[in-house]
Amino acid sequence: MRTLKLLSFLIALPISLLAQAWISPKGEGTVSLLYQYGFDRLHAYSDGSTADKGHMFMNTVILDTDFSLTDRLAVKVSLPYITGKYVGSSPHQYVRGDPTTVVALDDGNYHGGLQDFRAEVRYSLSRGALKVTPFFLANIPTHAYPIFGHAVIGTDSREYRVGVSLGRRLNPILPKAFLQGRYAFGLSQKFLDIAPKTSYGELQLGYFLTRRLSLQGSGQLVYGHNGLVWLPGIFPNNLTDDQWHNHLRISKGMLLDVGAGIGLSLNRSTNVVVSMGHTVYGENTHVHTAVVTVGIVKAFTTKLASERDSALATLPDASKATTCTCAKSK
Repeated sequence: MRTLKLLSFLIALPISLLAQAWISPKGEGTVSLLYQYGFDRLHAYSDGSTADKGHMFMNTVILDTDFSLTDRLAVKVSLPYITGKYVGSSPHQYVRGDPTTVVALDDGNYHGGLQDFRAEVRYSLSRGALKVTPFFLANIPTHAYPIFGHAVIGTDSREYRVGVSLGRRLNPILPKAFLQGRYAFGLSQKFLDIAPKTSYGELQLGYFLTRRLSLQGSGQLVYGHNGLVWLPGIFPNNLTDDQWHNHLRISKGMLLDVGAGIGLSLNRSTNVVVSMGHTVYGENTHVHTAVVTVGIVKAFTTKLASERDSALATLPDASKATTCTCAKSK
């Protein structure tokens, strides 16, 4: 009975939201084109210690569209194209200790392709100063791609996240500043009896220096609740062959990144963003020495917005400074 009630709720909810969008359409959104350069120099083990096992270079181009169906309901889709290269003396080997089995991805050249399609639905619960917005996100690989090697573009695994975003302007104390945070719990598909569970947290503080120029500081936390651990001095010899070949997708990874960014409004509907991030602590993963993001955000309207008081495409205040400094490659 509980299962039937849950299924009925899951079916009725999107129908209700779409009906609201049809009754009260908004028809506004933004499209973003971002370029991201990532450089990973160190491997982090289960105790936080690090070792230089070679360097990874990642280039990412991300097309991102965010569309508001109503004042409360919005959808967002994104798709990255990623190329990666590994340079070092410790390339991955299918048979550990046998250099004749080095994977092709770790040959010192760039390899890449489309990574994962990401779709997000969010619904604002408040209209006051504090914005409370639950969301659901699905991350689906576009195709089967390699997941073994330093230079892989991702983990080729489905993941679903449920979370909430909070944000508000800091007036009347600091009317030109804003604070926003985001938490999500993610569940990935199971491999080798391990279904990784991960918490994602992000906190951003922004300040508008002028009407056109804004600054932002941010912190991102990725915390794996379960999975394989990289024991210092032992890894990867503590893993079975199957675990070794799948370790990137089922490890108990943790990353704490900090970053800073700047946003420049070219006009009311176009914004340029630049940000940089760096990992300050990590476990069971590759840590980011530097992640640099450069992009342009453009607001647009559709025919759905033509009957509104103003159909001029403009960027919302918060989006003028918000750019994630976290890496999109893994």
